[in-house]
Amino acid sequence: MGIYFSPLLCSQEPAAPNEIERMKAKYAVEHSIADMTPTVCAAAGIRSPKTAGANKIDAVLTGIAEDFEGRSAEKVFIYCGDCIGDILLQNHPEDFEACLREADSVILSTNVMKTVTPVCFATIFCGAGPEVHGIKVYEKPVVRAETLFDVFLEAGKKVAIISQAGNSVITIFRERNIDYLDFPTDEEAYEKSLQALKENDYDLIVLHDCEYDTIMHQFGTESEKAAKAHRTVLDRWLNVVKATDEAWKNYDRLVLFVSDHGSHTPDGSSNGVHGMDIRDDAVVNHFYRWRAGQGK
Repeated sequence: MGIYFSPLLCSQEPAAPNEIERMKAKYAVEHSIADMTPTVCAAAGIRSPKTAGANKIDAVLTGIAEDFEGRSAEKVFIYCGDCIGDILLQNHPEDFEACLREADSVILSTNVMKTVTPVCFATIFCGAGPEVHGIKVYEKPVVRAETLFDVFLEAGKKVAIISQAGNSVITIFRERNIDYLDFPTDEEAYEKSLQALKENDYDLIVLHDCEYDTIMHQFGTESEKAAKAHRTVLDRWLNVVKATDEAWKNYDRLVLFVSDHGSHTPDGSSNGVHGMDIRDDAVVNHFYRWRAGQGK
């Protein structure tokens, strides 16, 4: 990839790149997690948020345009698999084989500092970095910048966010005309997402699953319990894929697996952590899968 250069200031000193470009340059990765929102908006035929500064992913949009014969995606499901970093794929490729087979495109992406959940998901759904959406540390204020949710609502789409109560996505994007469906556990939220698909009430469903993040903090990233948790999250996404093929079979549809950050277990510790500017925390994969509706 090319190196990012900012315009020169009057002093001829180079301006500091924004956080997204800084991370892309540091890790030599072409895409950022912020690219998801302009890409999904373009796929759905909806404008991007006004403050979005990220790039659309041409490879994804070209594939969608070909398979949909120029039509826009009618239904979108975004599965937010918290803390599923690229490091897990590198260390446990066998656990990702089915996910890779189902995905039409896998986009290696950097996130932003601080590499914690509210900062990263604000970046993902705004299509812009912390200097725009305002969350720079682990805190959960309501995001006031325009988001993917706002432009979907503007376009007349019905939206649901489904999550365990208190998780970041269902908290920082409040005060919008969205159905907020929160539950005591990640498993219950996942089961509700399958029910919501069957009922077919929504054009955009976002499910935030923190199962792996919770377990790896308690027992470490390479513990047996953490391995079981990350496999559970991946299996849930695969089940969602099957469920969308059934419930939305007549619709042009886009299903994503989107993670916010990775994690690591520090030397001498038994607990997993994240939040640092290191590759294990900073690089993730986003899986895109699209299918044309029957009879289209």
